[in-house]
Amino acid sequence: MLGLLAKKVGMTQVFDAEGNGVPVTVLEILENAITEKRNQKEHGYNAIQIGGEAAAKESKLTKPEIGHLKKSNSPLFRTLKEFRVSAELLEKYEVGQALDAGEILGEEGSLVDVTSRPIGRGTSGRIQRWNQHRRTMTHGTKHHRQIGSAGAGTTPGRVLKGLHMPGRDNNLRTTSHLMLVKLMEIEGKKVALVKGSVSGYKGCMVVVQVSKKLGTWNKLAFDLGKAVKRD
Repeated sequence: MLGLLAKKVGMTQVFDAEGNGVPVTVLEILENAITEKRNQKEHGYNAIQIGGEAAAKESKLTKPEIGHLKKSNSPLFRTLKEFRVSAELLEKYEVGQALDAGEILGEEGSLVDVTSRPIGRGTSGRIQRWNQHRRTMTHGTKHHRQIGSAGAGTTPGRVLKGLHMPGRDNNLRTTSHLMLVKLMEIEGKKVALVKGSVSGYKGCMVVVQVSKKLGTWNKLAFDLGKAVKRD
């Protein structure tokens, strides 16, 4: 399923036809130009890669990133995102084509999922991050909140992948079923207003997609205040 790269601007409110204030998050829709297509025959899966925000300088990118983008004659994008798609959808788009927000997200009133990186709690220990217990507090122990053993030394002789350990808390968070209140253009920039809040700081990068579970709902949901499926 295709999505769009956007940047969180902040929050405000708009008024509906009845004069009720609706809290919305303002998302600036970026360029979203297709930089690469991957197919089942050559790469083992079907996907479309899009570029979001253009880099101010070539020095802001690594040489592999520059070579990758120049190979497809694409502008230098700071942010790239890949979406798995069906073979039919892969044939519909061409490299260099810019995605249309209305076509990807649907009409106003549809529901979308927004994935972003929250402000988070920084680097956290195992107790706060994974809700684990403390070690014993008595009998002379001096290691109350440490992780203890991370694995046997001889076999397997390494730390197994996926082990719950200290680290950065809250990596990515998806806020589901946000209502697309309005798609508009302000000072030459495409803007999407979604009802409710989105995780992350102002200016953070977000991914907007039609809700996976509720992708067939339309603007009647906004008028009625509940889910209404298309006929």
